[in-house]
This record gives sequence, C-alpha cells and structure tokens, in this order.
Amino acid sequence: MSIGAASIGAESSRRMLLLHGSGTSAGAFVNSPTASGAKRFLAGVPRRADAGASIPPNWQYHALDAGTDDGSWWTGDDGKGLEKSVASVERALVEQAAVGIVGHEQGATLAAIVAARSALGEGPRIKFAVLCGAAMPPPPHAALLHRLRDDSAAGAVQTLHCISPTDSDSAAVAACFGQEAETLFHDGGGAMPGPGWWEETRGYPERVTGGRFWCTQVGPARYYATGNMVM
Repeated sequence: MSIGAASIGAESSRRMLLLHGSGTSAGAFVNSPTASGAKRFLAGVPRRADAGASIPPNWQYHALDAGTDDGSWWTGDDGKGLEKSVASVERALVEQAAVGIVGHEQGATLAAIVAARSALGEGPRIKFAVLCGAAMPPPPHAALLHRLRDDSAAGAVQTLHCISPTDSDSAAVAACFGQEAETLFHDGGGAMPGPGWWEETRGYPERVTGGRFWCTQVGPARYYATGNMVM
C-alpha cells in the first residue's frame, strides 16, 4: 500500500518514496509529529503554490507500508522477510517513477540496501537516498554494503545520512557509500530531523538531481553556483 501527496503532474520527475520505521505504518508515519513520524521532516519540503518558471516545481512523495501486523520490514537477527521487503520497495520505485528514497530507522536500513543494489547495478536506478538512523543490516545484506564500499567501479547514488553525533552504527553505513556521502548531524537522537533539514542541506533532493535552484516555503529561489555552492 502506498499513500502520498496530491499529484503535481504525471510527467514530474521530482518523486521520492518514503519508508517508515518498525512499529508504525505508512499513514501514521507521514502524519505523526512524534519521534517515529515524518510530519516535521516533511514540513520542511516546500509546497509552493507559485511553483513554476522562477520557483522549482514541488516534490511529490509516496509512503510505502510494510504490510505487516507489527509494522516491521523484517524480523530477527537473520533478517526474515527482508528479501520480500527489498522486492516490494524496488517494485514501488518503478511503479511510482521515484528518483529517490527516504527511510527512517528500519526503513532507513532497507533504503540503504536498495540504494546499494542500485549503485551496484543490481536494482532499479535511483539518484539519491536520505537515510535517517540507519543501522547495518543483518547478513548477508551487510556484506552487500561492504561490497559497495570496496567496489571502486560501483555507480554513484548520492546519500544523505541524518544521524545523531553519537550514532556510530549509522556512521558505519555512511562510510559504505564513499566520499560523496553527506552527513546531517542533528540532536533528535533516533528521530527524523525537523523541518530545517531542507534549508540546512540546500534542498538536498533538488541539488543532487541536477536542479539549478532551490527554495524554502517562502522567499525567492536561490541558485546553485559551480560546485553546488549557493549564489
């Protein structure tokens, strides 16, 4: 099952797939302001009524549900159900024509696996992943991330790792995505970062998918100069 914001047009390439953490659902994830929800995170994504020529088009999102009784994407140290979840996410990426993926907690670990498979040419092509509190996955998927880390010929999937300064496990995941991986430190512990993440990262999804400019909910567009520095 997937839920999402109102469509801004079938031809839009600004689409991202959301993956909730364990113990919740897609609907609760996008609507909850608690530590297990994405409401405050999504509030940072501009929803402009004046989007068009001088303001970047709005980003769409779709939240995928794990479809399990307890909201988990897998169970146990052996990752029971993980292969099925990977297949479900990759199918949704194709169906939704999503170019990026955003995950929280268990959903972030799942997103890291899907991003790694994309970079290694083993899954659908995506351009970016935003990983909030990702942990190293159970084997054999941990080996997949290590293989990505050691493969200099792997394709590039841009990643943003939103973690607390003391979260060493998430830092280990970030290291598997190479020098281009970006880190956004925040004080929310295991929660999603608040609405300021969009401005702090200079419209990360827009920037890493080749956008010329970005904006917040109010004010004019801000252009990227050479090297993605803001003019």
